[in-house]
This record gives sequence, structure tokens and C-alpha cells, in this order.
Amino acid sequence: MAAAPLSVISIAHAGDINAHTSLRCYHRSRTRQHGFYPTQVMTRFRLCSAILRLVPATLLCQPAQALAWGGEAHRIIALLADRLLQTGDPPVQRQITEMLAADKSNIWTTTDIAGEAIWADALREKSQEGRAATSKWHYVKLDPDNPDLNKACFDRPVLQTMMPASHGPQDDCIVDKIGQFSKELREPATLATERLMALQFLLNLVGDVHDPLLAIEHNDEGGHCVAVLPPGSKTPVRLSVLWEDELVVEAEGANPAKAAEQIAAGLTAVDIRKWSGGTPEEWARETYELAKSVVYAFPSKAEGKFSFPVRKGETDVCGPVSLYRLDPGYRSRAVAAVKEQLAKAGVRLAALLRENLQ
Repeated sequence: MAAAPLSVISIAHAGDINAHTSLRCYHRSRTRQHGFYPTQVMTRFRLCSAILRLVPATLLCQPAQALAWGGEAHRIIALLADRLLQTGDPPVQRQITEMLAADKSNIWTTTDIAGEAIWADALREKSQEGRAATSKWHYVKLDPDNPDLNKACFDRPVLQTMMPASHGPQDDCIVDKIGQFSKELREPATLATERLMALQFLLNLVGDVHDPLLAIEHNDEGGHCVAVLPPGSKTPVRLSVLWEDELVVEAEGANPAKAAEQIAAGLTAVDIRKWSGGTPEEWARETYELAKSVVYAFPSKAEGKFSFPVRKGETDVCGPVSLYRLDPGYRSRAVAAVKEQLAKAGVRLAALLRENLQ
């Protein structure tokens, strides 16, 4: 009887391992289409597991990172892109649907476009090794006073010749990863397994590059370690929770499909034409400016310190954090910004997929 194809998670459960190498093993042994048969797959599996156990434990002990847009935002963005492709380029939309339907190793999410849009986040949430290997690919933290993209992108490492993007170094930024995965999607010679993974990452990363908390470095773990008090509220919330969960629901509702439909209905031809252009670097800089002008536009002086409650036996890695009171107009500015960022992300995701899947 044939052995089940290996996946990232099946390898991760083989021992204490690093997902950077897991992804490499995953691609080399995922399916029989590469010419690997059951005994060869198991031999490769044991070899990968042995190598992975040699990975330094320090790589698995990195501090927690904010996971950016919540699942609802990513679903909205992906469904909006899907709707725009259905009306503007049905062959590309069908190609994407077929590629995702062929994903037999994904046990974390559904394999429709909305589910696959959160696969890259599931990799980080459910696998400590996946988090160590790919977390930095989800952001470009520009300095508020000196937005040096090269520095924020770890000096722009170049992939070695013939190296798949999913095997790239941990120290790489979202701008470069979008470019690398787009190239793989575009090139006919890309293996089917790598092409699928490129699509999975792009469905997520194009959303993340429009998340303002992932575009600026305030040394607060992407807004996780800062407390804000909205007008009329008696209980402070984390800035990340406010922006990536609460404001998304307030802006577009709790039904991603309905939200995508409403956004699509409100888009004009001018909007689509204006937002479809640009590069990932330009999108990141635009998001960075939004982070400065809206997200962190609260008083420079904190009102004091606040400690978020934790469950018994747990600790908050942030400890006591700075508390800021938001002005009465903050929420309306923030909701408008969230609406526009979700719309831009959906339009740009559709344009990127159309360009690279023709």
C-alpha cells in the first residue's frame, strides 16, 4: 500500500525540528510525481528527521510575533480578488480554483481561496518550526525616522540559483518574498508543488503588505505590546486587536463573502485602474505612511502603564505596557483606513495573480 504523501505538519510531528528545513524536505518528498516511491519517501523522511534534530534549539525560541490581519481580513481580500477575476478574467480564476482544489496535503484550512488565504498564518500558528522559518517573510518593519528598506529587508538577500522561494533564508522581508513567489507562479518550469505553495503564500502576503502594523517598527511586537483606550471605552485593548480584528468587523461586518461583495460593488473603474499598479515596495511604503499618519497618531506621551489580564498559570510576554488614550476622531479615521486597505489589497492581489498566471 502506498504511503501517504508527506506534508509540512507530518514532518513537523517527527521531532523537534525547524520548518525552514521542513519545507525543503516537504518539497522533495511530497508526492510520487517527483519519482519517489513509498520506500524512497520513507527513507527521505527518516533522513530529513535526523537532520532536523540537529537544528539549534535557539532557532525555535524566538519571541512571539503578531500575526497581522486576522482571518476575516485575509478572507475578505482573497474573496474580493476572486470576485474581480470572475468578472474580469474567468480563465485565471478557474486556474486558481483548480490549483487549490489539487492541494491534498493541507489539513489546516479549507482549500477554497478564502481558506488558503490563511494557510501561511496557520503554518505559523500551529508549528513552532514554521513560525521560526517564515515569520519574517510577513513584514517589512520600516524605522519611523529612517525608513531604510534595505535594512528592513535584511540587506535584500538573493536566492541561490535554482533555489525555490520556499527554501529561502529566514531573514527576508515581505517585499522580496512577494517578488520571489510571483516569479515562481509566472515561470512554466516551476514544479507543481512549489507553484502551489507560491500561490498559498501570495494569497496571504499581499494582504499582509497592506497591514500598517507590519510596515513600521515601534518595538511593540506589531502593536501587541501597547494598550489603547478608545473613546467611550472603560477597558484598554491591544493596538493589534483593535486594528486587525475589531476595526475589520466594524468596517466590513463579520461575513467575509458579503463584505467582499459589498467592496466589489463600491469599486469604480478608476479605483481598480489606480490601485492595480505599483510594486510591492511601493505598497509597503504607502502602508508605512498610513501607519505613521493614522495608526500611531495618538499622544506621544503615555498616560501610564497597563497590564493585560492573563489566565491562571500564564504570563504576558509584554508585561506592563504603555497606555494611550485615543482622541474622539481616531476610530472613524481608522475605519476608513481599514476599508481602503482591504479594497486595495483585493484589487492588487487580483492584478498580481492575473499578471503571473496568464
